[in-house]
Amino acid sequence: MGFIWITALKDLRRFWRQPLTLAVWVGIPLMVGVLMISLFGGREGPRPQAYVLVADEDDSFLSGALVGMLSQEAAGDYVRAERVTREVGRARIEKGDGTALLIIPAGFGEAVLREDSCTLRLITNPSQVILPRIVEEGLSIVADGSFYAHRLVGEDLRRFADGPPGGANVFADSTVAEFSVRVNRLSDRLAHYLNPPLITMEDAPPPEEDAETESVTTNAGMIFLPTLLFMALLFMAQGLGNEYWEEDRLNTLRRVLVSPRGVPAFVGAKLLAAFALMLCVSLIALAAGYAYLRLDWSTLPPVLLWAGCAGTALTTLFTLLQLFAASQRAAHILGMSLLFPLMFLGGSFFPVEVMPDWMAAVTRWTPNGWALMWFKRIMLAEAGPGPLAAAFAALLAGTLVLAIICGWRLRRRFARG
Repeated sequence: MGFIWITALKDLRRFWRQPLTLAVWVGIPLMVGVLMISLFGGREGPRPQAYVLVADEDDSFLSGALVGMLSQEAAGDYVRAERVTREVGRARIEKGDGTALLIIPAGFGEAVLREDSCTLRLITNPSQVILPRIVEEGLSIVADGSFYAHRLVGEDLRRFADGPPGGANVFADSTVAEFSVRVNRLSDRLAHYLNPPLITMEDAPPPEEDAETESVTTNAGMIFLPTLLFMALLFMAQGLGNEYWEEDRLNTLRRVLVSPRGVPAFVGAKLLAAFALMLCVSLIALAAGYAYLRLDWSTLPPVLLWAGCAGTALTTLFTLLQLFAASQRAAHILGMSLLFPLMFLGGSFFPVEVMPDWMAAVTRWTPNGWALMWFKRIMLAEAGPGPLAAAFAALLAGTLVLAIICGWRLRRRFARG
């Protein structure tokens, strides 16, 4: 055991002096993860918001009301409006600053009251697709509302557009009162159709434990955390699979093969060093992921142990493959040729949740895909003690078999003259 510990510590010290190698292995999945989670809006998801520049050239009560409807509070945080002049608005839209420029022409308020034709000009930002459509739909709802308002109280609206009779500054109290009475009676007639609504909707949340599980599994960060962690483990496994060729390049492998300790202890030391590296990287990634996603910390120890064991098993797989190569360069090419198919088919690049059914079925038969499925089950506390123990036993047994074959191939490949 002393030889195994010393050899494993020697490997760990060598990697400690080569931080760039670990940075590349972990940095690529981390960069992809940050981009993916940012794209999907983190925990809450992105909220679209249109930024509308409004050139109000009418400056009337109705034009001000329209600008108010486009304000952030009135539109439910989906639209935000800012008053600008026509020239400033055009210049900003040409620079891509804003979703659209709305030009309200002079005479808008009077045209709405009289139900005359009036054109609102909407100049959209060509670099945006969805947000301008939100603004267009909102303005179409305003136009429909004006149409139906005239069907109900159009005569009164036209009277108000003519202004107070006899040159007075304000309307007579009787005129305002009559209009209020008509609106009240109209509301009473429409109440039969509008209150209560013909269709009601009840918000019935699922059972508490089901809702909690669904909120976790559908979260973008939760979907990408296992995927990106196993991507990092695959990169590390491919690099660590080249360790025996590196020892041969440094002229230390042949001396080890003829030493009294022999191949089994040397292979065991390599696996121990790989397990330690996998465990450290997984601990950092999982601690950050658990804190960010607010997961149950009680599942962290078994998840961490599974990630370390799965990474070690993948390392033995890549090691065995590369031991059949004719040279170190050929071993690297052979390892890369296995890395990317496993990454794409094993759910370590695209999450299983977004895969087609046939590809998701293939994922379960790949080594990293099988380990990834169990990783998620352990993280969500869906694996019972019995099945979990059987999964660990299968993983360790597979690693042991691969390690024995690696030792056999190591003697055949490097134990010469």
